[in-house]
Amino acid sequence: MSCWTKEQLEQMLEDVVNELGLSESAIAEHGPLGTAPAKLVRLVLDQKDLTIRCLRAEMVDCEAAKAAGVKP
Repeated sequence: MSCWTKEQLEQMLEDVVNELGLSESAIAEHGPLGTAPAKLVRLVLDQKDLTIRCLRAEMVDCEAAKAAGVKP
């Protein structure tokens, strides 16, 4: 049995998703789909990893790298 109520757990989950700082386009895409929070976290971390790899490779356009199939 959890020491938190359902409402408290839902609020904690909402707080985590809010901390991800999703873009408007990500919210528009994933909000209506009801994407699982764990998947949203993975998507954000993958994007951050890709950005870091691009910066290390001195690539300015990470979207081009993503389109070219560069993995995070």
